Amino acid sequence: METLYFDANWKTTSKENASFYRMQPFKKLGNLILVEDFYINKTPQFQGYAFQDNEDNYVGDVVWFDQDGFDASFYQFYNFSPVSNLTYYYPNGKKFKTVQYKNGRKDGETILYHEDGTVLMKGKYEGGKPKNGDFEEVLNWEDYRLNKADNEAQKEEPIRMMEGVIIRDEIGNAKKREVIKKKIFWINSKQLAQEIWYDIASGTTEPFKQINYDKSGKMLQTINENDFEKYGREISNGIVYDYYFQNKFVVALKSKITYKNGQKNGEETLYYPNGKVLKMVKYAQGEAQGDQIEYNSDGTIKAKRIYKNGQPFEGNFDERFASDLFINQNYSKGLKEGEAIVKDESGSIVAKGIYKDGKPFNGTFVIKNENEQNELINVADYKKNGVQKIFDYYLDDPIKTYTVVNDIKNGETVFYDNREITGKLEYKNDLPYDGDLVTAKNRTIYKKGNITEEIFYRSEYDKKDENNIQKTIYFENGKRTKIVNKSFLITSDRQDSYVGTYKNDKPFSGYFATNFNEFNHVDYYENGIVKYQYSNNYLENLEKYQYPNYNIKSTYKDGKIVDGPEYIKLDRQFVSKYWKNGILQSFDFDIFAMHYFNRYHFELKNKAIELEEFNKKVKGKIVLEKINGKTIGKFSINNKLLVTSSSVEVNSAIPTEPGSVLYYEINNTIEAKLFTTLEEDNDEERRDAEIFSTVFSSYLNHNKTIEENFNLIADKISSEKDVELLFGNELKGGLIAGLRINEAKKPEIGTLILKNSNNSYDLKLFLKEKKLMEKDSVELKNVKTEIENLTKLLEQKMNQDFK
Repeated sequence: METLYFDANWKTTSKENASFYRMQPFKKLGNLILVEDFYINKTPQFQGYAFQDNEDNYVGDVVWFDQDGFDASFYQFYNFSPVSNLTYYYPNGKKFKTVQYKNGRKDGETILYHEDGTVLMKGKYEGGKPKNGDFEEVLNWEDYRLNKADNEAQKEEPIRMMEGVIIRDEIGNAKKREVIKKKIFWINSKQLAQEIWYDIASGTTEPFKQINYDKSGKMLQTINENDFEKYGREISNGIVYDYYFQNKFVVALKSKITYKNGQKNGEETLYYPNGKVLKMVKYAQGEAQGDQIEYNSDGTIKAKRIYKNGQPFEGNFDERFASDLFINQNYSKGLKEGEAIVKDESGSIVAKGIYKDGKPFNGTFVIKNENEQNELINVADYKKNGVQKIFDYYLDDPIKTYTVVNDIKNGETVFYDNREITGKLEYKNDLPYDGDLVTAKNRTIYKKGNITEEIFYRSEYDKKDENNIQKTIYFENGKRTKIVNKSFLITSDRQDSYVGTYKNDKPFSGYFATNFNEFNHVDYYENGIVKYQYSNNYLENLEKYQYPNYNIKSTYKDGKIVDGPEYIKLDRQFVSKYWKNGILQSFDFDIFAMHYFNRYHFELKNKAIELEEFNKKVKGKIVLEKINGKTIGKFSINNKLLVTSSSVEVNSAIPTEPGSVLYYEINNTIEAKLFTTLEEDNDEERRDAEIFSTVFSSYLNHNKTIEENFNLIADKISSEKDVELLFGNELKGGLIAGLRINEAKKPEIGTLILKNSNNSYDLKLFLKEKKLMEKDSVELKNVKTEIENLTKLLEQKMNQDFK
C-alpha cells in the first residue's frame, strides 16, 4: 500500500508539508477506479469513481467532505462506462452501497448497507427515476452531470425529465398513491432520523408525510399533507430539522425552527456538532425579532445582538456581502455605527472604515449603491474621494472604476468586461467629457463634452466585433444627424444597413425603426414627411424580433396610414388596423397575459360588423336594420340571434316594451337602450363572446350608420381608457342604471329614470313591480350618486327577502 501526499493546492509533496493524502493502489472496477482522498488528520475528503486514464473524469455518485468530515457537496455523474454496477465503501473499507446503471442513468436496484453488512434499505430506479422502495435522495433524480470523457466520446445526453409544479388537492378527494420514501439514518445506527413519503403517481415527487425521530427512536413530529407548501415541497407548518451529515447519515442536529403558514415563527436554535448551542434567534412572521445570543463551543456567551423587524438593530453583526465577502460591523438603534471590517474568504481585510450616524464617514466600505450594485467606496468626511469600484459578484471582477473628488466625478472612469478594459471616459464636473461610456449593450462616445456617436450592440459580448453592432447614431452639437441601422431587413429593399438622416434632431430622410421589442416596424421619410411603414405579421415572427424581416408595406398620407396595417400598442393589448384607400376594412384586437393570448377580429363586410374570436373559434355579427321606421341593432353568435337593441327616449313616459332598459350618462345627458334577449339557453356562447357582447351593448349607436359604428368601435378599442373598461369590474360605457320590463309591460326590478319638464330627473326604484323608493327632480350631476344609494337599498331588500 502506497500513500500519496498533496499540499493545499493539490501538488504532490512530502508528508511533513501535506494537507491531504491518497491511498494506492485504487480499488478497480473494469476501466474505473475508486478515488478516496483524506485530510492529513485522516478525515475523509472525497470519494467517487473515475476513469482509470483520467481521475478527473467522474462516474456515478461523488461526494466531498469538509475538514470535520461532514458532507460538503454531492453530485451524480452519468455512468457511460461498461461497468453497470458500482459499489461504494465506508471509510473503514466495509461495503456502504451498491448502485445499478443503464444508459448512463440509475436503473435497477440501489441498496444501502449497515456497517455490519445488513441491508438498511432498497430502492428501484427505472430510466433514472425512483420507482419504488426507499432512497437516500429523491428530488435530485434528474440532476446528472456530463464529464469531459463523455463529451469526448460524443455521448448524447439522455432527455432531461423535468419535475412539474406541485398543485395539492384542495378538495381532499381520495386518490391512489404510488409511494416511495426518502430515509435518513443516524450514523452507526439502524435508527431512522427522518423519513419523507412521496407520491409519484402524477409523475412528480409530491411529499405528503414526514416523520422525525431522535437517536433513541422517539418520534419527534409527524408532518401531514396539508402542512406542506401548497405549490412546493417545503414544510409550511411544523418544525424544520437540519442535520450534520456524513455520507448522508445524520451525525448530529444542526438546527431546528418552527414554521407557521410558511414563515419562521418562534425560536431558531443552531447547534455545534457536539450538541452544544451555537446560536439562538427569535422569529415572528418570518422576521428575526429581539435578542440573538451566540455561544462559544464550550457554552460561554460569545455575543449578544438585537434584531428589529428582521434587520440588525443593536450589537455586533457578521454579515455576508456578495459572494465572497464578509462584513463585521456594529449597529446602534438600527444604524451602522463605528468600525466596519470587510474580509474575503481567505480572511484578508479588503475594506475598513468608520460609520457615523449610519453613514460611511472615513475609510473604505462595501455598499449597495442607489442602483443596487455592489460597490467598494473610499470616503473622507462623509464624501467619496479617490477611485471607487463597482463590481458584480467578485471584488476582483469590476464592472467599472471611477474617480471622485468630494462626491463629484472628476477624472478617469474605466469600464471592464470579464476583467478586460472595454472603454475609458474622462469626467469633468460630474459630466462626461472625453472618451467612451460603456454599458452592457451600448457605447457612447464623447468629445469635449459632446456626444459624437452612440453604438448599440446585439449582445453584451464581443463589442469589438463589427457583426455585433446593431445600429450607430451620429451626433453634431448634441443633436442627432444620422442613424445607420443593421437591426432589421426589408425584404423588398435588401441592404446591409439602412440609413436615416435627421434635421433639427427629427427624422428627415430614410429609415427609422421603432423599439418596442416584439412590436417593431420601420418608418420611411422623405423631406421630413413620413411616406411608408414596413412591418410584418408579428405573430409569425415573434421568434425573430431581434432581427425582424419586414415584408408588409403601408402608405402614409398627411401623417396617417391610408393603405396597409396600422399598429397601436397599448399596455397589455395590441391593435392592428387594416386600411385601403383611406377606409378602415378590419382590425384585430390582441390580448396578452401570462401564458395566454387571444385575438378578437372585427371586419366591416356586407353592411355588417363581422366578429371572430381566435381561441374558441366563435363567430358573430352586429347589424343595424330599419323595422317600422325604428333602428334595431342585432347581435348574433354562430348564426344565432341572441340580443336585439333599440334606442329609448328618456322622457316622462314609462317604457312599455318587454326587455332590459340600460341607462348611460354620455356627453352630459342620459340616454337609454332597450335590450331584448331572444336565446335564453345560450349562456356558454354568451360567455365565449363576452367582449363582443360588451361592445354591442356599450358602443353601438343607433343614430349612426353601421360604417360609422365600425369606426367608432375601432377608435374606442384603440384607446387605453376604453379598453380598461372592457375588462374592468366597473360599469361599462357610462352605464349607470338598469330596469327590467316584464311581459306584462310593467317595471319589475331596477331603477326607472324619467326626464321632467325642468330638465332634471325623477328616479323610481322597483322590486317585484312595486315601487320601493322615489327621488324627484334630481340634477344630472347628482343622478349617479342617487342611483348608487337606490341600488344599495335594493340589495338590502333582496337580501332580507332571501333570508
